[in-house]
Amino acid sequence: MIMEQALNTSRLELLRRRINDEDYLHAAIQRLALVLSKELMDMTQEGTRHERQRKRRK
Repeated sequence: MIMEQALNTSRLELLRRRINDEDYLHAAIQRLALVLSKELMDMTQEGTRHERQRKRRK
């Protein structure tokens, strides 16, 4: 239990340092934007495929 608390404390300290690092925050925001954009594009492409399938069935 004590070892786990020490790991959590050191991990929390690392996260605090990263949050205060402007370059890290900028990179993190860029990664989030990339992931979200990719997911949105995948959703859009899936919607297009489903729409095509519906039109073919008619």
